[in-house]
Amino acid sequence: MKKLKSVMIAGQRIKIQKTDLDSCYGQYLHDRKTIQLDTSLSDKDLIPTLRHEMLHAAFHISGISFCESFQEEACIRCIDEVFFPAYERILKRLK
Repeated sequence: MKKLKSVMIAGQRIKIQKTDLDSCYGQYLHDRKTIQLDTSLSDKDLIPTLRHEMLHAAFHISGISFCESFQEEACIRCIDEVFFPAYERILKRLK
């Protein structure tokens, strides 16, 4: 798989780093604008984990993560307008 160094989500560049994570496959660090992926991930697990962490980033960037209650329409709009455009760009870069 092609090595990715970053992804753009809602106009913000999010770094992608591989690192040793003890208790999870990946994590999004909002204060660092960084997605960390465990070095032990297989190619099969890498894309789904990256997609999952990109969703965390999209929710933080859009502000949904800071809502006091779940707002379904806000979540759907975030996924449609913020997450999917970023994810589609990643898929094109990987081809």
